[in-house]
Amino acid sequence: MDDDEAAAGVDTTDGRTADGIPASALTPRGARTRARLLAAARSLFEEHGYVATGVNEISAAAGVAYGTFYVYFASKEDVFGEVLGDLHREVREIAAAEPHCGSDPASLIERANRGFFRGYQQTKGMQWVLAQATSMNPRQARERSEANRYWRERARRAITNWQIDGLVDRNIDAVYAANALGAMVDRFAYVWFVLGEDHDFEIAVDQVTHLYCRALGIAHDLRSPSGDEWPTPSDAP
Repeated sequence: MDDDEAAAGVDTTDGRTADGIPASALTPRGARTRARLLAAARSLFEEHGYVATGVNEISAAAGVAYGTFYVYFASKEDVFGEVLGDLHREVREIAAAEPHCGSDPASLIERANRGFFRGYQQTKGMQWVLAQATSMNPRQARERSEANRYWRERARRAITNWQIDGLVDRNIDAVYAANALGAMVDRFAYVWFVLGEDHDFEIAVDQVTHLYCRALGIAHDLRSPSGDEWPTPSDAP
């Protein structure tokens, strides 16, 4: 190994860097090939799902030989993991771009919910694939849980700070609350955007924010009507 290779972290004994990246992927051509494989994989996963997509199909769609795939990725699981990494970053970026609407707890919760729903809506093609893969693959389930840690930890910190400020009951366990409320938001997003349950985006944000705030004892005024009249005793089931 010469000095230039050592500086770049390339181990010429097996053609990979110290981080396990193929040395060929460090070249402009290698980076383009790797990007094509990732793009092809995501497109096929979205169209056919995790189970029905294989290395043969990904390689063909990217316009490379079957063996070339393994220069850049160890397996279908490996490329799927990278696609999911891009997906989670994309959702976080969309959520972060959501305009601020106030600094009080209810406004912060509303912004977080609206941003998450918007990110989920814009990536719904991969969200159903994610649900499919994590239901049958322990590795993908672990990676999804790790990715969701970002949202859980952010909620836990906010709840803890509100408890310190006297805005949320200190008897509420911030960790359990963050997990429970995060699961509610995530499941609603799946039902609305993946399963296609009829909904109005702004009413959905408003109602979920209201439920979230009420669970923590935070004041929140509903701005949107539910669209349904309360049943009279004679109408009630």
